Formats: sequence, structure tokens, C-alpha cells
Amino acid sequence: MREGTPQQGVLTEQPSLSRILQEMNDIGRFKASVLVSADGLPLSSVFSPFDAEAMAAMVALLKNAIQQAREGIRLDEVDEVSVVQGDKMRLICRYFVAGNEELILAVIAPPRQTYRRLTNQAVRRIKAAWAEFP
Repeated sequence: MREGTPQQGVLTEQPSLSRILQEMNDIGRFKASVLVSADGLPLSSVFSPFDAEAMAAMVALLKNAIQQAREGIRLDEVDEVSVVQGDKMRLICRYFVAGNEELILAVIAPPRQTYRRLTNQAVRRIKAAWAEFP
């Protein structure tokens, strides 16, 4: 298989965060994806019709609301939040730690599209790539 060509349903090794996101989007037919810091700064994204900075800000606000809910009702750690709109398009936010950084992987998935396996693979690859940053 050539580098940069995704195999059907399997993420291949790529060094950059943007390539990880692009490949995940291509395989999952996701409308957008962005990697966001806990502070709401977009760290990496791929071209999409959605504004990455606005998406990052909304994802960070959602994270803060979840934190307040966790504390208020004593929930354990939350690793995912999903917001579904009327047409079943979905915003998925995956929360994880890479190195010492809290990160959020946010994707917009089309209606009835599975996403968990691909986002799990992307999170693992992001963690590995993050470990190689100086």
C-alpha cells in the first residue's frame, strides 16, 4: 500500500496530526475533525466547510459544562460526549490525555455513521505522535 492511501476501514501510520485527522475523515466520511487543547485552542484540523476555530471554542465550552455536571452529580471520568441534531448528524467529542496535555478530538459524523473504532484508532495514533514531539 502506498503511504497516504488509506486501506478500507484501517488507519495506516502517518507522522503528522493533520494526516491522522484527514485519514480518519476519509475512512469514516466525517464532515469535519479538529484536535483541540483543553483551553479551546485548535491544534490541528483538516479543511472542511465547518469553521475549525468556532468548532474548537464550542467543544471547549461543552467540556466545561461536562466538568460542572460531573462535579454536581459525581460522575466518573467522561471520555465521550455526543450531540445529535435533528437530521441525526452528530458532533462527537472524545476526551483524552497525551503526555501531560488534556486534548479533545472532535468530529462531525453524518447520520448513522459509526465512529468509535476510527476515533479510538486516531486517539492512539495522536498519543503516539504527541510522544514524539519535542
